Amino acid sequence: MANFTSQRQVRDSFSSKLTMIIVLSILSFIGFIPSSHSQEVFPNRAVNLIVPFAPGGINDLVARLIVESLTEQMKQPVVILNKPGAGGAIGTAFVAKGATDGYNIVIVNSGNVTYPEAERLAGHKPLYEMSQLEPIALLTNDPGYVVVRSDSPYKSFADLMKTAKLKPSSIDYSSAGNLTPVNLFFEMLGDEIHSSFTQIQYKSAGLAAMALLSAEVQASFLNPGTLSGQLSSGKLRVLAVSSDKRSELVPDAPTLRELGYDINYTIYTGLYVAAGTPEGIVKKIRLAVQNAAKSEKLITAMKLGNFQLDYRDGLEFKKYVDESSVSVVKILKKIVKVDTEKK
Repeated sequence: MANFTSQRQVRDSFSSKLTMIIVLSILSFIGFIPSSHSQEVFPNRAVNLIVPFAPGGINDLVARLIVESLTEQMKQPVVILNKPGAGGAIGTAFVAKGATDGYNIVIVNSGNVTYPEAERLAGHKPLYEMSQLEPIALLTNDPGYVVVRSDSPYKSFADLMKTAKLKPSSIDYSSAGNLTPVNLFFEMLGDEIHSSFTQIQYKSAGLAAMALLSAEVQASFLNPGTLSGQLSSGKLRVLAVSSDKRSELVPDAPTLRELGYDINYTIYTGLYVAAGTPEGIVKKIRLAVQNAAKSEKLITAMKLGNFQLDYRDGLEFKKYVDESSVSVVKILKKIVKVDTEKK
């Protein structure tokens, strides 16, 4: 009896060990698959740089200036994909709601950042929330130029404001769409002088600039990069700049603060990926952007393109965005009305 019990114990012990070996083998095999993916080198294929506007605008121009340096740093092709629509919302939402693998990076501007708040104020559900995006870095930070054609009757900013105050909505301006930086600036200006301007929308800031040059509109608010090929042509007149300091490119143009207007509004661009992207991948992208921003190639390209490189990483970028958005949200609360037709 004792011998039988001993044999059974040996058999049970062997069976248990065999079962454990099989289980561990299965677990090892199952664990091996995700482990190999988690150790996969990023990037191992092309990375998309999503521009949420048509070619020719500030986002597109900055993207084309940085793409070569990013390609060198990431050691994989960085490919620009233009996904325009809804004032930049469609392309931005594509990244915000897309895969969290780091292969889609979006370049946004100040208008894209405040879009969700504007949509909520209108009673709409935003196509994306900024919480769905992880900030990578601020790239450029430029003043806006209040511009008219050189043959315009408005010789100074005071001339333009005089007409705007006497005849509200009589001055039309070109923009890339509702709630884009150009539109927001003229709304701020209208609020400041207790008047209004008429917006004429185009598909991009580049087309908005062309509309001014071809006399389709009377004025616009454009960044120096968009006007890169026109500033020295003599075809345009810069009446004022929106930053705290005068622009080196047009030193004779006063700032709005100098003229007595409480407006300081710059047009910035920055990079984001989808929130939830693994920390290791985010760090690699940030490092690539940081190194690209330090490269002489990009620094030279930015100067030639009349953009002010203002690299700020991660948390510093987010802090700047939050602070600079306060004045914009304030004006949004005044100008955005609930859309009763879609309620």
